[in-house]
Amino acid sequence: MRSNIPLLFFSLFLLISSCADRYPGFRVTGRYLYDKCGEKVILRGVNKKIIWEDPDGIPSYREIAKTGANVVRIVWLTRGTADSLDMNITRCRENKMIPMIECHDATGKWDMLDSIVNYWTRPDIAAVIKKHEEYLLLNIANEAGDWRLPDSTFRKDYEKHINTIRAAGIKVPLFIDASDWGKRINTLQSEGPYLIEADPLRNIMFSIHMWWPKMWGHTDSSIVAEINESAEMGLPLIVGEFGNKWEEKTGGDIPYKLIIKQCRLNEIGWIAWEWGPNNYPQTFLDMTEEGTFDTLHGWGLEVAITDSFSIKNTSVRPKFMVDKIHD
Repeated sequence: MRSNIPLLFFSLFLLISSCADRYPGFRVTGRYLYDKCGEKVILRGVNKKIIWEDPDGIPSYREIAKTGANVVRIVWLTRGTADSLDMNITRCRENKMIPMIECHDATGKWDMLDSIVNYWTRPDIAAVIKKHEEYLLLNIANEAGDWRLPDSTFRKDYEKHINTIRAAGIKVPLFIDASDWGKRINTLQSEGPYLIEADPLRNIMFSIHMWWPKMWGHTDSSIVAEINESAEMGLPLIVGEFGNKWEEKTGGDIPYKLIIKQCRLNEIGWIAWEWGPNNYPQTFLDMTEEGTFDTLHGWGLEVAITDSFSIKNTSVRPKFMVDKIHD
């Protein structure tokens, strides 16, 4: 009887090759992010205002890496050159952390979203993204849209932009911030499932920015409820920004310890805002005094190192990124 084993191996080879072509790096399955080897990755890291304060990434990536972070959300602008973007992605990767690039031009400004997508799909910028697609994440735009943006517009325009980005040959996971300066989680919960299906690669995650102080009616119980609701509905979600407070007055505090605990319990990634220094005028958000590991202080020291649910105590770097650098 003729054996079918060679045929089975050939079929398996075709399946693996097809998957690698479709998802050359990270991919989203269900509500989780997986690396190219199939390892689940829960993001733990910090935001860094690279393009304003440390355009060559020295010493930022080296210092952030000392926390054990597995991701850096790299703050960028459309004025950034392809060479500079390439350099920053490379240096983040060399420090064994996942680079997540994001563009800040459209913060609160929906009419700027077109120009950001044009930037990502520009031939020289798209070439950089493709060069690093094995380990790169793309957060399309920081906090695009204010409180007046209708959910229907959020859905329609992001559907268009997702398809524009995919048509440019960009296959990396796309992260989409909530509207209302990143704060409106209800929009992500209502429109997220549709946008996932609108992506030809189904490779989408969503990012909520938890600038949710008590003065705006947010309570510990409401925060827990929103995180639980998102997890239970299977929404692929991260907390892309949060800090220790919104304002230095009564009711301005944000329960950051509760946020990182609930994210741990629900296997949700988070990225703290911001490594610092110079979060002017909200200098209380600076995790460090001088941008170095040794100057971590206050809430920054807690979320990076000392809290039970800190970066140091919960971050796991993908094995393939730790074992070998082969760019």
